[in-house]
Amino acid sequence: MFKSRLTMLLSSAAAIVPIVLYFYLYPRMPDFVPIHYNGATADRFVNKWSVDVALLCLLSWFGFGFMRLLQFLLRKIFLNSYIHNVAFIHRIWNAATLLVTAGFAAISVCALLAMI
Repeated sequence: MFKSRLTMLLSSAAAIVPIVLYFYLYPRMPDFVPIHYNGATADRFVNKWSVDVALLCLLSWFGFGFMRLLQFLLRKIFLNSYIHNVAFIHRIWNAATLLVTAGFAAISVCALLAMI
């Protein structure tokens, strides 16, 4: 097997971290949090319950979904070369999906920690 299940579990765990952190930090956040910076100065503030903050928490899920969709589409387009290198391609895509999801989760966590 190609350890897809392990990658799915690790990617899901990485994607859940910003959401759990948001619920943990929510009581400690001020009513208006900075959502955009110009250099070191915050120039846009939103309510802590706004859609912008929710989208920031879901950024890692968007990255995970994008990578899975891209894998599916590229598999359909390049089916002939995909069949010859199945094990190698699965390992590459699983690693790339995990790295993209973890990277976007890290961006979300850093942004959430900067809000308090």
